[in-house]
Amino acid sequence: MNKIIMATNNEGKIRELKKLLSKYEILSQKEAGIEDLDVEENGETFEENAIIKVNSIKDLVGTNVYIIAEDSGICVEALNGYPGTKTKRAASEELGREVSNEERNTIILEKMVNNTNRKIIWQTVIALIDDDGSIKTFKGEVEGKVAEKLAGENGFGFDPLFYIEEENKTLAQMSFEEKENYSARKRAVEKLIKYLEEKN
Repeated sequence: MNKIIMATNNEGKIRELKKLLSKYEILSQKEAGIEDLDVEENGETFEENAIIKVNSIKDLVGTNVYIIAEDSGICVEALNGYPGTKTKRAASEELGREVSNEERNTIILEKMVNNTNRKIIWQTVIALIDDDGSIKTFKGEVEGKVAEKLAGENGFGFDPLFYIEEENKTLAQMSFEEKENYSARKRAVEKLIKYLEEKN
């Protein structure tokens, strides 16, 4: 099998995964003819949320395809792991309205004013429903620092906030090729690819 349906319509994630999984045909939910589902991501870990998402579409796809879902987020050590599994939702819940990526990142910067411990972890977990119906998970992790200010136009999400000290750049200031070296998503995908290649 070389077709993978991903339980998301997030354009940034789909674009990145199509590059990373170039040997496979990657379809978003929309491309696979699946409506955008309202899935409650109420897991306490990224792994639990990835499994919730992959299970949400398993009965809506045909056979001879792999199904994957991904959950990613950042955990700021000085903020007790905030925003964690609520990376996309925490700011909206605090303000009671939808917020942009820039607003979301700015809120974290404001919480970090005068804080010298700027350690931040980006974690990605990919859940795969295998051809026998079992679920496998693959985790990638990258450590960086919370930037002093948002910088860069590339990437998406928290990329302008995530500073890599040895490069003196945020992820959003890097080219796709540079970012690959510091991508939790890529590290998780590499484990997924290894598993699929060993299967086939």
